[in-house]
Amino acid sequence: MEDKELVSRIKTGDKSAFDELYDKYHLSLYRNAYLITGRQQDAEDVLQETFVTAFFHMKELKNADSLKAWLFRIMTRQAVKSCKKGTREIPDETVVEQSDLRTLADHEEYDHAERIARRNEMQKLLSEIDYKHREVIVLYYYEEMSVSEIAKTLGCFEGTVKSRLHAARDLMKEVLVNTETDFFVQSREVARHA
Repeated sequence: MEDKELVSRIKTGDKSAFDELYDKYHLSLYRNAYLITGRQQDAEDVLQETFVTAFFHMKELKNADSLKAWLFRIMTRQAVKSCKKGTREIPDETVVEQSDLRTLADHEEYDHAERIARRNEMQKLLSEIDYKHREVIVLYYYEEMSVSEIAKTLGCFEGTVKSRLHAARDLMKEVLVNTETDFFVQSREVARHA
């Protein structure tokens, strides 16, 4: 169903239209909230707040064609609030133990285990950069929004988005280099003491 029609039905009080809106966007909003906040519980809270805010402010949406950008703007603001509240760390719920990976490797689910490991690595990498850079990376690479769509979503200039994307890429490269350096230093220490 077209966003214009959904918005029109919601504005007239059609509750089933809001359910359709939720069904259409909740997975994408949740995924991006999770990537920005780094925690399942925070992402769930952000998703809930996003839809509560959308429900109460739908009549303020002037252009129904910008519904998706409007929802993502609400979600990113909620995610930023969540990031400011808590400390940045990767919760236990997202970490797959090496023993779990070995067990899965013995079964046909090895590919699934690899995807989980890659997702966990990316989440760790994202958690190392600040939320302003994290949100543009998430919207650009995961949501595949254009620079102009991200600018509309975040309420900033396209140049700001480009600058943040460039800086975020540099920050992520730096984190990767530091992580690899730390790994090799630790490996050498272990080898010396073995």
